[in-house]
Amino acid sequence: MGTKAETEIYKNHTIAIEYDENPESPRMWENICEFHHWHSRCKLGDIYHTDTEDIEKMLTIANRQGDLVMPLYCYEHGNITISLNSFYGKLPQDHYEFDSGQVGFVIIRRKKMLEEFGKKTFTAKLKKRARKIAEAEVEIFNNYLRGNVYGYIIDYDGDSCWGFYDIEDAIDEAKSTIDYIVKQERKSHFEQLKIWIRNRVPFQYRISAITV
Repeated sequence: MGTKAETEIYKNHTIAIEYDENPESPRMWENICEFHHWHSRCKLGDIYHTDTEDIEKMLTIANRQGDLVMPLYCYEHGNITISLNSFYGKLPQDHYEFDSGQVGFVIIRRKKMLEEFGKKTFTAKLKKRARKIAEAEVEIFNNYLRGNVYGYIIDYDGDSCWGFYDIEDAIDEAKSTIDYIVKQERKSHFEQLKIWIRNRVPFQYRISAITV
């Protein structure tokens, strides 16, 4: 179990949202993007580059192939935040200059996008879709880096599930689970009611059995 993040009551059941203390890095998944970085103290991607020549070679190949290349920025002030957009003008005074900057590139290979979506041309529309994919992968990895990964426990010791990289996803899944539990309880109740009726169990005994 992790540290409690939020508690909510839904259909007379308690949903406890907690931080996942042992989340899996999203960069271990089958991703479409490649994260290239040169941050020396933190692993911010899939491929670490140690020198400028290596980076220039990587960019030359990507541009030759017609791949989509996007800069990756980092803001480091206690916690780490990454983004496809510069932090310039979005931070307190002097923080941009000293605590943020570009730390790499996010690349989506033209060939991979064409294969993934069954296309023959890397059109502007497909590039826009690729950009959305990159934004989503950066956001998920950013949540991982900041410790914003969650799990839920229903009624404190009931059904539970972990590995949600958005708190709303954890809440929605917990509610879906409760909906299923309530549906099964209702179904079980009606099945029992049919048995009582079929066996002509007096009404007062049915009530006492429900309330015990």
